[in-house]
Amino acid sequence: MSIYSIPPLLSSIILFVLFLMGIFKARKSSTNLLFALICLLGCFLNIDKTILTVINNEGLALRISRIDHVFLVFVIPLYFHFIIMVTGYRQWLPLAKLFYVISVVLIPLTQHHLYITHAKRFFFGYFALSGPFFFLFGMISAVSLVLSLYLLIKNLKEEKISAKRTRIKYILLSFGLAAFANHFDVVTMEGYEIYPLGNFVFIPMSLLGYAIYKHDVMEWKIFLNKGILFLTFLFISTGFFIGLEVLMKNAFSGAVNTDVISIAAMIFTFLLVYLSSAKVQHFLEQFLKQEFVKNRKSIKDMSFEILKLYSVGAIKTKVTDGLSRIFSLDTCNIKMVSKIDEQVAPIFLDEEDSLWIQGYRLSIPIPSSSHPSYLLLGEKGAMSLYTGDEIEILTMLALNIALAFDNARAYKKIEDFSSSLERLVDERTRALIQNESLAAVGRLAAGIAHELNNPIASVMSTLEYLIDHMEEKGELYDDLIFSLGELKRAKDIVRSLLDASRQKEEEKTLVNLNAPIEDALKILYNHYKTKSITINRDFMAEQGLLIGNQPRLCQVFINLFKNSIDAIGEKDGTITVHTSNKDGLTHNGPPGRSIVCTITDTGHGIKKKLKKDIFKPFFTTKEQGKGIGLGLFIVFEIIKDHEGSIEVESNESKGTVFTLTFPCHSQ
Repeated sequence: MSIYSIPPLLSSIILFVLFLMGIFKARKSSTNLLFALICLLGCFLNIDKTILTVINNEGLALRISRIDHVFLVFVIPLYFHFIIMVTGYRQWLPLAKLFYVISVVLIPLTQHHLYITHAKRFFFGYFALSGPFFFLFGMISAVSLVLSLYLLIKNLKEEKISAKRTRIKYILLSFGLAAFANHFDVVTMEGYEIYPLGNFVFIPMSLLGYAIYKHDVMEWKIFLNKGILFLTFLFISTGFFIGLEVLMKNAFSGAVNTDVISIAAMIFTFLLVYLSSAKVQHFLEQFLKQEFVKNRKSIKDMSFEILKLYSVGAIKTKVTDGLSRIFSLDTCNIKMVSKIDEQVAPIFLDEEDSLWIQGYRLSIPIPSSSHPSYLLLGEKGAMSLYTGDEIEILTMLALNIALAFDNARAYKKIEDFSSSLERLVDERTRALIQNESLAAVGRLAAGIAHELNNPIASVMSTLEYLIDHMEEKGELYDDLIFSLGELKRAKDIVRSLLDASRQKEEEKTLVNLNAPIEDALKILYNHYKTKSITINRDFMAEQGLLIGNQPRLCQVFINLFKNSIDAIGEKDGTITVHTSNKDGLTHNGPPGRSIVCTITDTGHGIKKKLKKDIFKPFFTTKEQGKGIGLGLFIVFEIIKDHEGSIEVESNESKGTVFTLTFPCHSQ
């Protein structure tokens, strides 16, 4: 190996190291994969150049060069594709795909003698000479390079974030110099005896390596630090093991077996590494300035913690106290403003700014829709500056603060709404039940009206005709008159039901309470005449008049008597109706006389736990199909409309007593 082999060998080693670093990170980023493949192709090219400086066979040199160029043609699309991913101009991807197709087409040309004619011997070794076809590759490569430089420069002008601008600068400088150096090899391939400038590509690649470490331009800083830590332990343990083994062999020469000495040295080395690992790691963290890694973890944890808080004040306290501790800040605050421009970016404050005088150095916008504000940070401990990495992680924290503020506002709204909803529930429940029930009654009334009005009218017309044309008034005449009256009552009931559903006030007159009771019993006669049920009437009220609507009051007693009949069922039973007068307070409050009507049955009674629900709409204990739970609700509404009250007492298996009270009217 000669001195001319050193530059390409160094270049191949550095490119291979960068390839390994890129391939380890490629699982998380396509950009890293493209970078790794570019470094691998560059590594192959420089290995080729290294071999050409040491071999003496022209035919072998030519074969190696042609094999290398089979892979080298893919540098064009890979490099351009990488630049597109770095700059974010994805609209250029179709052109990158075209470059891939062109590279595939160039593969067979690389083996033609007009692409690489032969290998010429120079003072530094063999080097391939280009043919006419090679210039096709050179022109396409130059176009790719110019477009890549254009995208990098364009992105550098448009990018506002300093950390990303630094990344573009280093990529532009390192990759630009490397590409220029490799393209300069064309001069040597033309036959001019000039040492290939592309052999020195390790210089710009070393610059990129420095940028990766210093500014984390490829986001590999953690990877590098772990690698340095591993190599440090490797060198320490290797050096200690060799030194201890040599020392022990000299001390115990001939007295102890060499294998035993090696095992003992290995055990002591393991103990050394185990006992010193924490101190070495701490030293390297301080040496490599890994405070950022720890700070990033602390800020990340804080970002998750503030999302669990539902108070703006608690969020502000958590953030300001946490950042003050992490960066050793003298001052830190979140300043609320009325509005934030969406395009505003983190800025360093200058000495002319009023916030600078207050001790703040960095301002980061918090784009919250509910509480737009700025995160203001003062001077860091030890007068150190904010790096691009720190600004980026603080910007992410600001976005989480904005989300936490918006969550807090939403939680406050939900909490207020919940409190007001609880207050409204009690106020609206009764009205809601009534409205929904009346809507159901309205639908039921509409169906009844449709089904009953027409046949009732037809039958009434027939009866009226027969009554008018009867010559003799006998028993049949009386029955027809009664039937006509009942049909009119049925028609009134339908009308009253419709009126109830429409919540209209209906005409009220003086009504004797005994009349609707008797009407109800007549209507239900067919329901109990075949049963062993005795109806007892005990009308003791001296004053039985009230202001009301007789059809609707008849509806009340129909429902109550029907429930009593159903409660007795097929057993022997009794239903007793008793009316009386009572002096004292009426239902409305002022003193006066009342009519009290009790309906007592000997049915199965009502369970104690169900008594509070029997007047609710759609509540029923009957089997499905035998009741919809509106009967007692309608009773309750009609009695309330007549300024009366209803109470119930019941014992299971002993019967039920309904007590109705109405204000009495005296003529």
